[in-house]
Amino acid sequence: MTAAGQPQQRAPVSNRSDVDYCRQLVLKNDYDNYLVSLFSPKHAREAMWGVRAMNIELVRAGEIVTNETAARMRYSHWHDTVNRLYSSNPAQSPISRVVYDAVQRFGISRTWLRRLVSERENTLMQKGFKTTEDVEKYGERAYACLIHPHLEALGIRDMHADNAARAIGVATAIMSFTRSLPLLLAQRRCDLPRDIVEKHNVDLEDLFDHPRLTPALQEAIYEFATKGYTRLCGVAEIYVPSSPKAAFPALLAAVPVKEWLERLEKVNFDVFDKRLQQRSLRVFWRLWIASRKGTWLKESNYRK
Repeated sequence: MTAAGQPQQRAPVSNRSDVDYCRQLVLKNDYDNYLVSLFSPKHAREAMWGVRAMNIELVRAGEIVTNETAARMRYSHWHDTVNRLYSSNPAQSPISRVVYDAVQRFGISRTWLRRLVSERENTLMQKGFKTTEDVEKYGERAYACLIHPHLEALGIRDMHADNAARAIGVATAIMSFTRSLPLLLAQRRCDLPRDIVEKHNVDLEDLFDHPRLTPALQEAIYEFATKGYTRLCGVAEIYVPSSPKAAFPALLAAVPVKEWLERLEKVNFDVFDKRLQQRSLRVFWRLWIASRKGTWLKESNYRK
């Protein structure tokens, strides 16, 4: 560290091939957030690709293993990888090199990357969420940890922007768990919190055997998704106007989430509607409009 408390500048260890590897991984597996990245300055964009690529590999680590022991070994590797990012000896992989350079250049906090690994690991082991509050906490700790480094790469360390990131993280978790429901039910799994499932008398065993939209599931999805949408509106009304203008490219992560939740509403909360699994051509357009306006709310709503 320098005397001013800033990370000491070192020669980059990554090359264009490493950066392009991360970019391609995000483009293929996290397309909406790849579009979000295009509205950031080049230096922040590349740091974001590195962190998002790391998250993709963490998700894969939980999906490809067949037992808990193997999963813990993979996550142990990632814990070690994160620790080495803050040494002079980073792991030699494209993702590690790109994230290492982001850490060195922007002082990306170790907290966010450690928490990202820990939350992915804990979720794999705990097998579902008991309450909506548990989902919200997970969103604040896991999904928001993808936005905080983006803010730091933009030079932003601000309480209001951090609060916005946490709320967007909650909404992203809700959207993600809702969108993946058809696939999970086919695997006899469900990430809807048990309090909502029980409140609406959703028969999970029946849905595991015959995945489909039932009136009870529809009501549960409506309540769950509405919580996420409300969070996004609250962020735009409360935290975004108080955040530095330079933070907005990172907060644009809210736009694809909001767009998907609106599509869900248009199909009457039928998560099995195949249109919801397709990419929306409107996301980029909405990102562009939001970046120009400085909000993802309609002008009339923003002024209320």
